[in-house]
Amino acid sequence: MTNLGGTTIASPGRMTMDGPPTPTVKTRLCNKYNTAEGCKWGDKCHFAHGEKELGKPKLMGSYMPPPMGPRPTGHFAPPPMASPGLATPASFGASATAKISVDASLAGGIIGRGGVNTKQISRVTGAKLAIRDHESDTSLKNIELEGTFDQIRNASAMVSELIVSISGNAPPQAKNPAGGTHRGGRTGSNFKTKMCENFAKGSCSFGDKCHFAHGDNELRKPAAA
Repeated sequence: MTNLGGTTIASPGRMTMDGPPTPTVKTRLCNKYNTAEGCKWGDKCHFAHGEKELGKPKLMGSYMPPPMGPRPTGHFAPPPMASPGLATPASFGASATAKISVDASLAGGIIGRGGVNTKQISRVTGAKLAIRDHESDTSLKNIELEGTFDQIRNASAMVSELIVSISGNAPPQAKNPAGGTHRGGRTGSNFKTKMCENFAKGSCSFGDKCHFAHGDNELRKPAAA
């Protein structure tokens, strides 16, 4: 570095160039452009290829301007590779459906009075529950569940427990005089001798036809053997 009168001048051997070279102007026509062989320099030629290029700035050297468009943010990273045994985000918590076929006579008890049972299952598990007709068997009903795998598993368990509870409190079968069996009759010896568990929960679907007592006022003593 040389200091002359307070002005600092860099020595020629240490001068650096920051940015592109100073542009110049095409002031003369290329004498090769209109010949048979043509100009081998093309767009890089320092002379004008026609009057339309006269006075047009040109860049000396091999400097190339940066491409136009958005610049990288500096935070680019390749997408993470999925590790073996780990679920990908697309499959984690994916929605699924399941179908359970039950006897049509159980549908009312599963739904409950005013839909109390199905609403509770949906509220507790988060799964959507609907009861529809079976595709081919009129004696069956389909319980359709929709949600994640965990929601469906929990809802299926609650439905199974509900079916067991309903079956345990179902009106007992009594033989009729012809030797057959029927439900809903009041000739059984155990008629209203026990309290209805579903009634206490507010989910008995048999109403007045239930063979179990809906309160102490309906409770009867067992018949003598």
